[in-house]
Amino acid sequence: MDFILARAGIKLEVISQSGIVTNFYPDITLNAGNDGMKIMRRLLSYVPDVIFIEGNTAYLVNPLSTDNSVYSYGTAHAIFAGRYRRRAQVINSTQVEGYDTAGENMVLASNFAWNELDRLYERSEQMEDKNIGSVDEAQQRGQTILRDAEIGTTDGYIVVPVNCGQQLLDIIVVTDERAGFNDQKKRITGITLDYRPQLGEYTQRLRLGMV
Repeated sequence: MDFILARAGIKLEVISQSGIVTNFYPDITLNAGNDGMKIMRRLLSYVPDVIFIEGNTAYLVNPLSTDNSVYSYGTAHAIFAGRYRRRAQVINSTQVEGYDTAGENMVLASNFAWNELDRLYERSEQMEDKNIGSVDEAQQRGQTILRDAEIGTTDGYIVVPVNCGQQLLDIIVVTDERAGFNDQKKRITGITLDYRPQLGEYTQRLRLGMV
């Protein structure tokens, strides 16, 4: 990823990283004229880590459910408006197939989000990747897919006075009595600055995701 980003003049910095992104070296071919964005999406599909870009720097983050919050909204920092939604996981089970070249055996592993299976019927995803050479790697890939699906179950936004220190993927605490929220942790998945010159108002819309 560092090599590909450097071709566009972007530096890679690590805020946090998973063990998979540190130790996994998939076979991949780069040809002249390849789309760098597509290659990055492919590489990131192998791992639970995500990237956001500020200026000419890309920051790598491993979003964990145990991450600590960095700011609070709804108390000292007002919330003008909010919308919150929770839905079932798009994928709640996986079956990942690979190939052990040393033993010349097929590798197969399944993962399940049991609570989601209880809520709704099975929504399975099957995939095959010859870069996967062990059961552990197949399990990790399945868990990565389920983790991405879990983060996508929560969305919505809050509209607040501008906070210039807020970053993508930060964990925040939201208190909104109108929605029955008290110290609810959310992850910021998008930031939009809105300026209305006729009113002289700046507001910030923070898109929310699952921690």
